[in-house]
Amino acid sequence: MTVHELSRTEARRIAVRAQLLDRSRPAGLLDAVRRLTLLQIDPTAAIAPNADLVAWSRLGSAGYSPADLTAALADRTLLELQAMIRPGEDLALYRAEMAEWPERGTVLLA
Repeated sequence: MTVHELSRTEARRIAVRAQLLDRSRPAGLLDAVRRLTLLQIDPTAAIAPNADLVAWSRLGSAGYSPADLTAALADRTLLELQAMIRPGEDLALYRAEMAEWPERGTVLLA
């Protein structure tokens, strides 16, 4: 097995690109969520909801408004699943896990 070593600069560059914080911008909100895999929903919103802050920082003020997220959730382009916003097209990936969820109205006791 070959071990690859990265300099700090290379590792930093990879991390920045993976988080979509480099110069290139995603094509839109759905593209950003696809490339990030998810947006986390954080119930604490000191400035704005976390999902809005992350989307805005990746798309800019000209490319994102909170109404975009609301509309995408309403038309199921994006969906909320266990406090995470994910692409709606990924729903099939979670079906097996969802089948294991308890029925509505039941309480799990630890």
